[in-house]
Amino acid sequence: MTTTPGRPPVSAGRTRGFMAAMVVDALGSGVWITFSLLYFVYGRGMELTAAGSALSAGSLTALAAGGLAVGTLTDRLGPYRAAVLSCACRAVAFPCYLLADNMATVAVIAFTVSFGDRLYWAAHGGLVDSVTSAEHAQRSLFALLNSLRNVGLGVGALAVALASSLEGADAALWNAIPLVNAASFAVAGVLFRWVGRALAPARERTADRERHHSGGRRPSYRGVLANRGFLAFTGATLTLTLSSVAFDSILPVYLRSLDAPLWVPPAAYLLSCVAIPACQPLALRLGRRHAPLRLMALAAVLVAAAFGGLAALTLLGRAGAVAGVGVPVLVFSLGEAVFGAVAMTIVLAYATSHEAGRYSAFYQLAWGLSGALGPGVHTFLFSASGSAQWLVMGCALLVGAAVYLRLAGAATRTEDAPQGRKAEA
Repeated sequence: MTTTPGRPPVSAGRTRGFMAAMVVDALGSGVWITFSLLYFVYGRGMELTAAGSALSAGSLTALAAGGLAVGTLTDRLGPYRAAVLSCACRAVAFPCYLLADNMATVAVIAFTVSFGDRLYWAAHGGLVDSVTSAEHAQRSLFALLNSLRNVGLGVGALAVALASSLEGADAALWNAIPLVNAASFAVAGVLFRWVGRALAPARERTADRERHHSGGRRPSYRGVLANRGFLAFTGATLTLTLSSVAFDSILPVYLRSLDAPLWVPPAAYLLSCVAIPACQPLALRLGRRHAPLRLMALAAVLVAAAFGGLAALTLLGRAGAVAGVGVPVLVFSLGEAVFGAVAMTIVLAYATSHEAGRYSAFYQLAWGLSGALGPGVHTFLFSASGSAQWLVMGCALLVGAAVYLRLAGAATRTEDAPQGRKAEA
């Protein structure tokens, strides 16, 4: 693990503990995203629409009530205490799913799980920054965590593909899923607590120095909202997060509308889950050669090109679509790999240590809004025309790329450059 001036060296044991905690969170969250509906339908006997509505209600309530509050909480507690609290919320909530037998109960538990997720993502950037402030090392860590999350999503997708064979499985097998998840988050919480005891004092000294540099200004969202460059960056990133949701939610329906065999949608999704980690070394090499904002523009262009390829499948016929879908999926995966490696390093560049939670939470609203609104928007576009969602999002992504390039070109101007810890160094 890289150390930086002014920070104590991190022991090998605590480094392994830190990575183990991050790995557990990334894998556990990724698996549950794709496995949750299966659990409630086959494990708890709920109707698909009831389970989906309850999970959505809990998640949307957590977004509305805690979307920004988790940032304030993280800045007050520090990233490690916030991460411990987020793991505790989920470790307590997941076993409660075994007692859930109606929509209201599922919604309340889903709210707790979603709040824990949001609190973790608000602390996520500060956790990485606590062990290294070197940009290339941060990119490597964020790329690794992005890969692990996609591995988790891939495992969940495999479960979805095997759902028919699991339908008659014993209830004990289904109940083991939330229990294992709860145990894993409990372990992650203990590890975050252990690592945080060694790193928190140094981080508090760094935050005190940055408060001094800022003239003693108390952290608040007023400073975040006054940062025009960061707002423009987050707005442009909304095009990428909406595109990720489009790929996850509409691609299977779109491929079936082209009369593709039933095995093609899960195969395409699994290909992406494997390809994103495989593309991370290339994304990191690009990161050593190009400015972060220009890499974000590259990611947007790659995803736009992939969506253009998906739209073109309508011209190829059934056999051509089946044979050709792999190419846009791979291009999309490269764009996602670049995006995942660099986005949070830019967020941290805008933020100071004592405001990192607020900046991360505000940035994560792009993901929250995309998850809440994306399926409805993309379904509406799909109903208007089978390829409309790819074409509309492709155009939006090109606009986003232009914004990134504008920010990159203006980065030498004081008013548009990131004003966080790198400006103070």
